[in-house]
Amino acid sequence: MSEIEQIPESLSYWQDVRKRFFGNKISIVGLVMLVILIIAGIVGPFISGWKYDNLGPDILVGPGTNGHWFGTDDLGRDIFTRVTFGIRLSLTVAIVVTTISVFVGVTLGGIAGYFGGWIDTLISRFIDTWQVIPFVLIGFAIITVFGSSFWVIVAALVFTGWYSTTRLFRASVMQVKSLEYVEAARATGATTKRIILRHIGPNAIPPIIVVLAFSVAGAILSESIYAFLGVGFREPTPSLGVMISSSRNFLTDKPFVFFIPGSILVLLTLSIVLIGDGLRDALDPKLRGVK
Repeated sequence: MSEIEQIPESLSYWQDVRKRFFGNKISIVGLVMLVILIIAGIVGPFISGWKYDNLGPDILVGPGTNGHWFGTDDLGRDIFTRVTFGIRLSLTVAIVVTTISVFVGVTLGGIAGYFGGWIDTLISRFIDTWQVIPFVLIGFAIITVFGSSFWVIVAALVFTGWYSTTRLFRASVMQVKSLEYVEAARATGATTKRIILRHIGPNAIPPIIVVLAFSVAGAILSESIYAFLGVGFREPTPSLGVMISSSRNFLTDKPFVFFIPGSILVLLTLSIVLIGDGLRDALDPKLRGVK
């Protein structure tokens, strides 16, 4: 073998990230769990043979009884169907909330981090003031005034989650904009738009990718907490939080009614957290070059 053939091919940044992520067993476990749950959320309602709001004569029957794979609740509704709808609803809410929150956070954080000065001070002081207000009270107030529709709940969760992304992206932009290649681009007369979109943005984004995963997990939990407390989605909407809340009275006699949606909520959140941990390890600059 020639000397040239013995030289290993260097990996680009994102190739290295992908290699590290898929080489992490924990992140793979999380990814497999999430894929299974997503598939269940998509195909589950079609293969169960029941509608999520169908009231049947079989009340509080155990798993596997009369074609009810996970049993039924106190109104005779199929738990498997409702749980799979709940997975779909939780993920939809979480993805929409995270997308809007990240968009707001990246926009405000990018402006504050790049321009600095009084703009940075204004945005930073606004965030400091916003953080003082308990997020639960903000969510309660929004939902109480405007109702518990899908978009109201999304708005309540966005209002309580955008500022952490703003702070993180601001810090990332401030770090990147002081690097030599950005200064060189500025010295050659590159426009502000080009510097932001070509040089700063792509290199300040990696920390936000990790935030995406943890934000999705946080939004799922927050939506379930609101539903559990009675201010989020309500019956007959098949939210995991609604199912957990409505099954509390049967915890002793029929624990499966409580533990099945509760376990699904834990697995769904855990899978995303594991993926987030894997992304954090893969993107950590301290691990660059560590074999």
